Amino acid sequence: MKLLLSNDDGVFAAGLRALAEELSKTHEIFVSAPDRERSAVSRGMTLNEPLRAQKTRIQGLPDVPAYAVSGTPVDCVRLALGNLFPEPEIVVSGINHGPNLGTDVLYSGTVAAAHEAALLGYQAVAVSCLSYKAEHVETAARVAASAVEYLSKHPLQFGMVLNVNVPAVPFEALRGVKVTPLSVEQYELKYVEREDPFGRKYYWAPRGCTTCSDGMDVDDRWAREGYVTLTPLTYDLTQHSHLREMDRHDLNWIQ
Repeated sequence: MKLLLSNDDGVFAAGLRALAEELSKTHEIFVSAPDRERSAVSRGMTLNEPLRAQKTRIQGLPDVPAYAVSGTPVDCVRLALGNLFPEPEIVVSGINHGPNLGTDVLYSGTVAAAHEAALLGYQAVAVSCLSYKAEHVETAARVAASAVEYLSKHPLQFGMVLNVNVPAVPFEALRGVKVTPLSVEQYELKYVEREDPFGRKYYWAPRGCTTCSDGMDVDDRWAREGYVTLTPLTYDLTQHSHLREMDRHDLNWIQ
């Protein structure tokens, strides 16, 4: 199959290289990824400045067509599908350095790249490794190859993405696979305040995070316990049950 690869850690990231190495064994692959790290940009798009796509090479894979794109992960996917490459069967985003569990998917550039492809009618999967240092990323690459085979036989509905998180352990140490809903990730709110040499304040985003997952059937719990987690995601944020509840209220606000 023809596969388009992208990510948010940048075109030279170890996770993308491992993914390309694994998938190129049995598929024809193309790469369109940011020219630098674009983590947590979610579904951002570049609208008011030009995009530039520079031909490049993935280390160890000189024959794989690849572009380093000046924009966001969403830009990379749109440009690849619209201008740079032939039409793929599946779009694979990753392998992200670090998890994309729970409500992290709302911020993730990795998930956004896959979701953009899904909204354009393509089968798409986002793959993340639980290690920020890309440890045992080869395990996630093998799981990604299996996810691609699964989607080729069991395609998702329009607009859906398969979100995959893989523990950072040797492949043989994986405990299994869990199909599971998202957890809730709550990040520390207070920013770290510092001063520059001129006495001006600046702020660093806090890194603390708590997860509401103790004992619950959610992705964070199972991933931390050594399971690969699979979560189908969709674009529709509508709370349909509350739509019906609101219909029962007097909402004639415009007189």
